[in-house]
Amino acid sequence: MAGIERQGTHFWFMSLVAPTGQGMDFYQRTGHLDLNPGATRADAFEEILAAVREQTPALTNARVLSFDIQPNNL
Repeated sequence: MAGIERQGTHFWFMSLVAPTGQGMDFYQRTGHLDLNPGATRADAFEEILAAVREQTPALTNARVLSFDIQPNNL
């Protein structure tokens, strides 16, 4: 398929909640990545959460509500 960017071997989804001055805000993030051989789901979770927090400073104190990672194939 021409024009389609190469995707990682795994697809992930994360939903988060972060405190605000007026209550709570909810967020969702998705993406794909290549896992290193021997990597665990916990390794992937920590790597992804760190990247999400770095990319969105408002999520520095956010709590993860749900997380999933699966092989990126059908």
